Amino acid sequence: MKALHFGAGNIGRGFIGQLLHQNDFEICFVDTNADLIRQLNQDGGYMIEIIDENETTDFVDQVSALNSLTETEKVITAIEKADILTTSVGANNLAKIAPTIAKGLSQRFEKKRSINILANENSINASDRLKKAVYEELTDQELAVFDHYAYFVNTAIDRQSLGKIVEGKAIAVVEPYYEWVINRQQLDPTTPFELKNVVLIEEMQPYIERKLFIVNAAHAAIAYLGALKGYQTIQEAIRDPEILTDVKQFLAENQAYFVEEYQFEPAALQCFIDKTLKRQSNPKLSDEIARVGGSPIRKLGPNDRLVAPVVKLDALGLPHETGVKIIAAGYHYHNADDAEAESLQASIVEDGLEATIKKISDVNGALLKEVIVAYKTQQ
Repeated sequence: MKALHFGAGNIGRGFIGQLLHQNDFEICFVDTNADLIRQLNQDGGYMIEIIDENETTDFVDQVSALNSLTETEKVITAIEKADILTTSVGANNLAKIAPTIAKGLSQRFEKKRSINILANENSINASDRLKKAVYEELTDQELAVFDHYAYFVNTAIDRQSLGKIVEGKAIAVVEPYYEWVINRQQLDPTTPFELKNVVLIEEMQPYIERKLFIVNAAHAAIAYLGALKGYQTIQEAIRDPEILTDVKQFLAENQAYFVEEYQFEPAALQCFIDKTLKRQSNPKLSDEIARVGGSPIRKLGPNDRLVAPVVKLDALGLPHETGVKIIAAGYHYHNADDAEAESLQASIVEDGLEATIKKISDVNGALLKEVIVAYKTQQ
């Protein structure tokens, strides 16, 4: 079987690629990094280092790669031949790959061959987002065909995946833990294979929100609180007792939302939170705050990891004071090497804090005032 995966970064190789390999797929990566593409084609695979007690390694073989910038026609042909199409390009980049995917699928569907399309990004219902971008490329006639043959399947992913260069080779460095949750109901009913080492569920929303409002939210909270104190890595920041206390309280607030909204069992959810913080404090990792805190405008969006749970808690009349504090810390985030961070700070200077928060987070009323007060307190 053949898998076509857009995005040969650390998540693509260290997580999705490894699991596709475990499911006996040959993998063709699509990327724009010419050096990495050359490496994958020369070696026919790549190395993964797993940060466990045994320092386990894994070599993923039966791998090839294509450059989406210079080999578009080959990518389109690969889409026609693939048995599954997956992505991990970053939610903001889905629109960029949509035109090529639309062309490839259009040619594929002429042969009446359906396919599952799984966008594995750190955002809610990323496959729906990719579908929207792809459908914007279609004619009215093509829309009906795509509705029949294209199965966009929402997922939730969880694994810390970093990278390093050793003797000129890119190596994915990952934690042992992973979770790939897939919406069983959205899969093509004629799919000829059953994926192993994944979690197939009927209702995605609770799992997507659990990942976003616990795992991603904790990571971002550590990053933005850590940046306020001048720390360079997540592992340094989480060792600060004040930061750890705030993050635990933030997650306790979010925990109350899951208990109220989805009737999660509190003890099981607390175990999940404890495991999350243990993973993120792993001393064998050195995860830069600049990476985790990057793209703050997206992460401060109304449907993302920081603002969304606070808004939901506010609507339910539940405590959310620490969440407000962490949103405010996000609005303080500076990084001269991050275009979004600089744009965020420029907006605060030019338009004012209140207008910026309204524009980015779509927060108003009492909650807006709470964020502004917290921001000024942190100043």
